[in-house]
Amino acid sequence: MMNPSLFIPFHITLPTKIKTKNMMRIKLFLVSLVTLCLMATTTFAQNRWGIMGGGLMSKSTVDGSYFRGGGYIGGLYDIKVSNSWFIQPQLLFNYEEYRTDGAKYVSSHTDFYSKFSVDLPVMASFNVAIGSHTNLRINAGPYISMALFGRERTACIKGPENLPHVGLGTWGMSVGDRITYGVKGGLSLETKHFFYSVDCKYSLNKHQLFQDGHGLTLSAGIGYKF
Repeated sequence: MMNPSLFIPFHITLPTKIKTKNMMRIKLFLVSLVTLCLMATTTFAQNRWGIMGGGLMSKSTVDGSYFRGGGYIGGLYDIKVSNSWFIQPQLLFNYEEYRTDGAKYVSSHTDFYSKFSVDLPVMASFNVAIGSHTNLRINAGPYISMALFGRERTACIKGPENLPHVGLGTWGMSVGDRITYGVKGGLSLETKHFFYSVDCKYSLNKHQLFQDGHGLTLSAGIGYKF
């Protein structure tokens, strides 16, 4: 059984002004996304629902971080604006990991975070017809993400011989501190119903779960539109 003393709490307390400023940015971001979706939904009728899922690899931009595997599953609503342009809100449930090289810590360092999260990307999608029932989509847009729960691992040096020890526990933070936002882009190859996608997303705000860096995620998946 792991010694409870090896679990080291990891908390970040931001100044009130910084928290207020971040919350205002997040609220403005959410209002913009919702307004865009409502305008598109009420104006155009040739829309389609879809489901999607796949694998992903994520890392932080801090030194010593490297890609770790994960996955996602969710749905989308494809809103037709014209023959070439679509707006595509998505709702995705993700599992991501962020890991740094444990050999780089000196006395205490949280070298691993995992998180289950819900993402809301809103993609502008440009359609290029390459066959009678085959199309290439070029997608780009903003996203906002809410971290739900996950684990953290803290590595530290203990004992007279300075031997490394680790403690694995769950992270905790307020609701406002769980939110990240950024940009997402990618390509998808679509047939009559099935589509195959590759995407990249990048967080614009640094965060504790990204080990105080930006988050970078590459993903590939398959989907079906009804």
